[in-house]
Amino acid sequence: MSTKLIALSLLSTKALVNTYTWLTLPLYTITSRPWKRLHDQKSFGVKRVKDDQGRIIYSRPCPIEFDHPIARCSSFNEMVPFLNRNQIAVGIREVLGNQTPTDANGKSIMVEGKVWKQINLAESYRWMSVGQIMDRVDSIARGLRELGLSEREKVLIYADNSGEWFCTALALLRLNAVTVTLLSILNDEALLYGIDQIGAKFMIIGEPLLPRFNRINPRLNANIPNIIYVESNLANKNQSKEIINELKEKNCRIMSFEQVEQSGSRIAECEFANPDPDDVSLIVYTSGTTGNHPKGVMITHRNMVTSMMNLIRYQHETKVKFLADTVYASYLPMTHLFGYRINLASFISENSRFGLCTPATMFDWSPSHPTGQIGDLQLVKPEFMPAVPLILERILKQINQQLNVNGRFTTSLFTYLMEYKIRWTARGFDTPLIDRFVCKRVKELIGGRLESLMVSSAPLNPRTQALIRAAFNINLIQTYGATEVTAGTHATLPNDLQDGECGVPLHSVRYYLKDWPDGGYYPTDQPNPRGEIIVGGETVSQGYFQMTEETAASFYIDNNGERWFETGDIGEVLPNGTLMIIDRKRDLQKLANGEFVSLGKIESTLRKSSFVENICVCTHRERNHVVAIISPNRVALIELGRQMGLCVQEDITNEQTLARLCADQSIMEHIRSDLWTVGLQHSLVSKEIPVTITIVADEWSSDNNLLTTALKLRRKRVNEFYQTQINRMFNSTEGGN
Repeated sequence: MSTKLIALSLLSTKALVNTYTWLTLPLYTITSRPWKRLHDQKSFGVKRVKDDQGRIIYSRPCPIEFDHPIARCSSFNEMVPFLNRNQIAVGIREVLGNQTPTDANGKSIMVEGKVWKQINLAESYRWMSVGQIMDRVDSIARGLRELGLSEREKVLIYADNSGEWFCTALALLRLNAVTVTLLSILNDEALLYGIDQIGAKFMIIGEPLLPRFNRINPRLNANIPNIIYVESNLANKNQSKEIINELKEKNCRIMSFEQVEQSGSRIAECEFANPDPDDVSLIVYTSGTTGNHPKGVMITHRNMVTSMMNLIRYQHETKVKFLADTVYASYLPMTHLFGYRINLASFISENSRFGLCTPATMFDWSPSHPTGQIGDLQLVKPEFMPAVPLILERILKQINQQLNVNGRFTTSLFTYLMEYKIRWTARGFDTPLIDRFVCKRVKELIGGRLESLMVSSAPLNPRTQALIRAAFNINLIQTYGATEVTAGTHATLPNDLQDGECGVPLHSVRYYLKDWPDGGYYPTDQPNPRGEIIVGGETVSQGYFQMTEETAASFYIDNNGERWFETGDIGEVLPNGTLMIIDRKRDLQKLANGEFVSLGKIESTLRKSSFVENICVCTHRERNHVVAIISPNRVALIELGRQMGLCVQEDITNEQTLARLCADQSIMEHIRSDLWTVGLQHSLVSKEIPVTITIVADEWSSDNNLLTTALKLRRKRVNEFYQTQINRMFNSTEGGN
C-alpha cells in the first residue's frame, strides 16, 4: 500500500472514529461518569500531620478494616495453621535439558554476547497444593536440622529460581534460620565478598553454578562446611561429578537437595517454634549503584510480615487483582526482595497461585525456545504480573513487530487508537470498543487474562507506562521502595490516571521530606513540598550486616523511638498526596564554573521524552555543560525512522537498521531537539540540558552490567563503557558553555 493511500485510509478512519465519538459522547458520559473519576484525582486520602519535632509526616492508613487471622500473625510459622492445605499454590514447568544451535560452519551462535542455548521444557505445568508444598517444606526443615542447622544460623542460597528455592526459603522460616541471598549474576569480586562476609556454614547452590563456585573457592577466606546442590538438567553432569569429588576431598560435606529432603521425610514430624518478631529472617545482598561492595540488608520477621500485609491490605481496599483469587506469573529472581516478598504474599493469600517462569522462556518469541515450544505465559495465563521497565519495553517491541507483519496501515491505525484511548482515559472515559476489538487481541500475547501489572525496581518512562496501560487495558501499579525498607513503600491507586508518579504510602508506612540545601530542595518549597524522602514504620530494616558506619549513615532512631531510613531520593508531594521522584542526592555534580547540576533530576526529567528508554548524563571538570548517552526507546526510534523515510517495513526489526538509525545525524538532531522541548517544559535550565548526545543501539541491562539487577543505572560502569563516545562529545564542544 502506498504512503498516500495509507494516509488517505487513515484519515477516513479518523473521521469515522471522531464522528462516532461525538455522536455517542452523551451516552458514554452517562455510563463512564468521568466527573467522578476526575474528582477522585484531587485527593487520595493522604494525611499530613506536624509532629513534635516539626516534621510534616505523611501517611495513609488503609481506610477499610481487614479482619483475617493472618493479620494478627507476626511470623510465617504463626500463619501456617490458617493456610488452606487443599489450595493450589505453586506451578513448576520441568526443565528437560538444553541444546546449543550452530551455524552452517558448526560454530555456536552468539546472541547479545552470549552463546545461544535453547531450553527444552515440559509441555505443561505441574501444580502443587499448599499441603504438598508444606509437606516438602517440613521435610527439608527436618533434614537441615538433622545436619546440624540451628536457630538464627545463616544459610546462603546461591541459585536461580526454582521450586526448591521457594521451599528452602519456607523451610528456613520454619526453623527460624536466616536466609541469605546472593544474586547469581554478581561478579566474582562481589560474590567473594558476600560469601566471606556472611561466614555461613550452609550453602544451597544450583548445580549449574557449581563450576563458578569451584573456580573462586580457592580465593575464599571463609570455609563452607556444608554444601547442598539443587540438581538441574541444565548442568553438565560429568563436570558436576568432578567438582563434587573435588569439594569432598577438601573436607566439605556435599550432598544433593533430594538427599536432604528424603532424609527429612523419614524423621518424625515435629513442632516448629514461633520466632521473635525482631529476629533477622533474611539478609539480602544488594547490587547497588554505590560503594565497592554489595551490602547485606537485614530484614526481620516483623519487617517481612508488615510488608506483606501492606500488599494484602492494598488489594483489600482497591480490589485490584494481584494476590487473592489471582493467578500470578513469577519470574523475578527470589534473590531480590521484590520477587521474594510477592511470592510469599501470594502463598499466604486466599485462592492465589503462581507459576514459576523465567525471563528466557516467558514469551512465545523468546529465543531460548526450540521450534514449536510455547512460552510460559501461554500456559500460566496470568491475571497479574510484576514487571520491570526492561520487560515492558520488550513487550512493546514485540507488539510493534507483530503489527509490522500486517503492514504499515495496521501499525498506523494501532498507534492512532492507542493515542485515542490514552487521551480519553485521561479525561475519565472508558473505551469499550477498543478494549474489546484491540486490547483483547494484544492480551493474547501474554496469555489473554492479564488484569494488572505492578512495576518496580527502576523508573518507568511515562510514555511506556501510558502505552502499556492502554494496549493491555489493565491496572498498572507503579511502586516505589528500597530493599532497606523491605521493598515497596508507595503504590499508585487504580483511579490515579496520571503517569510518572509512584503513588501514596502503603498502610504502615510513614515518611517526611528533609531539607537538602545543596540541591535547593525544601519541604517549604512552593507550589509543592520537596526534599529527601525519609521513611519510617515497621518495614524499616535493621541496617547493613557488619557495616556499622554505613548503617549509622543511613538509619537513625528519633526521640520517640521510631526507626527511619534516609533514602537519598528526592521527592515532591503533589497536591493530591501522591509522591513523585525528581532527583537523587548522590548524583550532584559540579561544573567547571562551580555551579552544581543534579544528574538524577536531569535524567528523570528527560526520560519523559518518548524517545528515551534510559539515559546517562555526563559532566567534565573542564566544561560548563553536560552531554548524554541515550539508550533509545526502540519502538519510538523505529517509528521516527520510518516517518523520516530512513527505514522501510521490511527491515525495521533488523539490528543493523537500529544501529544505523542511532548513528543518523537527522535522527540525533530530532531527538536532541525533543530533549530541549521536554527539558524546558519541565523547568530545566539550559546548563542542565545536554548540548550533545550519543544514541547507542545497545540494550542496557544487568547482563552487560550497565544496570543493576534492580535495573538502576550503574553510572560508573556506563561512563567506563562509553568513555570513547563521551570524550568525543566533550572534545567536539571544547570551549563551549
